Amino acid sequence: MFLLKEIPDKKEIKTAAGDDRNIDPSAVTSVFCILKASSDMLVEIEKFFSGKNLSLSRYNAISVLASHPEGLFPYELADHMGISRATASSVIKGLESSGYVGSVKSGDDRRMKKITVTKEGLSVYESAVAQFYTILTLLFGTHDKKDVKLVNTVMKSISERVQNYKNNS
Repeated sequence: MFLLKEIPDKKEIKTAAGDDRNIDPSAVTSVFCILKASSDMLVEIEKFFSGKNLSLSRYNAISVLASHPEGLFPYELADHMGISRATASSVIKGLESSGYVGSVKSGDDRRMKKITVTKEGLSVYESAVAQFYTILTLLFGTHDKKDVKLVNTVMKSISERVQNYKNNS
């Protein structure tokens, strides 16, 4: 989570960069703005979900499971969510204790269990999804369609760069 309340200005970034020509103060400022806005939104999103005995991770897990009524193995859920297996295990345990997911034995291997969303979990998901999308819309605001398309293009490009950075580190 990004905790800076004030983002360094370009002058401060230029001073810190010194003679390093690989540092683009405008890019650094933009990244700080993205991180701050994302962090601020996540705080409000988590507040919303906490009132529903959920978290964003738990909601995302139910969302994935709702689109796979046959269930998923825990490792598959982790892959769909882009999280570690250990984190997925923790999310699953929390959802099980709330009664939002259950497990069924796999037909192929009785030791393996698939995770499925329960009726209660599906009900919680369905009651939250429209409210969640409304909150996202309010937080994002109203913008010209061309601006929204540009934001989406830039954010996808950043995500690709992050993946390339991860793969080359």
